[in-house]
Order: sequence, then C-alpha cells, then structure tokens
Amino acid sequence: MKAKIDDHDQLEEIWHQVPADYYQHGVETNMLQRKWHMGKLQVTLGLLKQHAPKKILDVGSASGWFLSELKKRYPNAGCVGVDVYIPAIDYAKKTYPNISFRMADAHKLPFKDNSFDVVVCTEVLEHVVHPEEVISEIERILRPGGIAIVEMDSGNMLFKLVWYWWTNLRHGVWKDSHIHVFNATILERLLKCGTLRVLEKKMFNYSMAVAFVLTKD
Repeated sequence: MKAKIDDHDQLEEIWHQVPADYYQHGVETNMLQRKWHMGKLQVTLGLLKQHAPKKILDVGSASGWFLSELKKRYPNAGCVGVDVYIPAIDYAKKTYPNISFRMADAHKLPFKDNSFDVVVCTEVLEHVVHPEEVISEIERILRPGGIAIVEMDSGNMLFKLVWYWWTNLRHGVWKDSHIHVFNATILERLLKCGTLRVLEKKMFNYSMAVAFVLTKD
C-alpha cells in the first residue's frame, strides 16, 4: 500500500494545519465535531464494556481528549497516549497530568512486547505512511487475550460528501491529510492480513464510521 505522500516535510505541513487543542475546542464549540467524536466515544465504551482494562494505549492520541474520556470511565487503568505531533503531545501533558503522553512514531512504538491489554487506534491509519506496519506494532505490544479497537471513517458516499465540504468548501483543517484511500472493506482486508483475530465490526455515525474489535490469541 503506497502512500500519496511520504515526504516528512509534507507530512509536517499537514500536521501543522491542526491547532494543538483541535479536539478539545471542536467538541465544545462545533455541533458536527461533537456529534462525531461523542459517537466514536460511545461506541468505543460500548465495545469495552465486557472488559476491565488495566493498561490502555491510545495510538495517535493527538492532544489527549479521547484518552482522557476513557480515563474518566476507567480511573484505575494506566493510560498512555502516543503521537508524532509534538505540539499536541505538549498540550496533552499540561492538560492531563494523570495520563502519560509520549512523542512516538506509530510505525515503531517504544514499548515491549505484550505491554497493554487494550489498544485503541482511532482515525489514524489513513494518516500514516505504512498502515500495515502500525497494525504489526499493535499486534506486538498487545497482550494475549487483550483487545484492540481500530476505527476510522467507512469511506461511504455520505462521508465523502461531508469530508469534501469540511476540507474544501468550509476550508477546514486536514486538507490532503488522508494519504491512503480507505473504506470499511479495505480496512477489514488489511486487518485480516495480520495475526489479530476480528471479533466484532460496528458501523456508526450514520454508517460514516466503522470500528473493529480484534484480539490476540
């Protein structure tokens, strides 16, 4: 799977479209962003309800809003977020001192094998150069019997229309940030290429988003 963009300077330019507090500000002030991200949160919590996570890793945690919401529901869990965008990580460290945040590339996560019983990776794979390598890293650090939740847009027609409006007509951030063309079928095929086993598939947000629950045997 070849990325549309693989030059680091170009990627840096895309990342810097995004204010460090993009998600915090968005869910507070923008109805569409709040509906989208709260929908994602509720689905993730629903998929986690049969589990009692002890260590949660958020791959591509950005400024920490999503992980901080998981921490509220699981206050005794050790929560760690990683992202390559330094301003977002710096913001997260200051805003959520009870959560560990680290600057790290998702292609090479700085953790030992079998380190986490829950790994979440939401709306990340479409932004990385080698998605298959990120999935391989999630496999490596996930404990046997643990679960990974991988989520992104489904790529259906409704999402494509909304995304075009959001990034072009509305002139929002994230223009050209999807460096891979993904949809629910392509994502499922990619996930099944690895050793993780798919337990569940969940469509939500008017079928504009899809989440997969995977486990490591």
